[in-house]
Amino acid sequence: MADADSPGSFRRFFLYFLAAVPIAAVIVAVATAMESGPSPKVGFDLKVKIAGEDIRANGTIYLYDDGFSFDTDRLSFTGTVGGDEVRITGKVSNAERSQTRDFTASGRLANNQLSATLNGDRGSRMGSLKLELLNR
Repeated sequence: MADADSPGSFRRFFLYFLAAVPIAAVIVAVATAMESGPSPKVGFDLKVKIAGEDIRANGTIYLYDDGFSFDTDRLSFTGTVGGDEVRITGKVSNAERSQTRDFTASGRLANNQLSATLNGDRGSRMGSLKLELLNR
């Protein structure tokens, strides 16, 4: 049996160490690449009517911590995604800003897509929303 202090044991340990370092580096690099993938995005197309005026917004926004938001001068909304449940709350105002209305929408995702009705704070239908989760 070889002594732990013998030159052969030290060489074997050194060779094992040299083989383990590149393997560990590859594992760390792959794990980092998997974690730093692209952030999921939400594509949306929203149509809402206030005071006889049609307002439309569409685009793509990032999904962070299962939430997203959109904000302009006349239209803003936030949403949450929990599993396949989506909830949206927002606010819209007309061009003169004389009227502002809150709205909500909710629904279930089917194939990462949602079509929902925007309901006003008084329970009336105000518009529609199409939403799609991209690269998720």
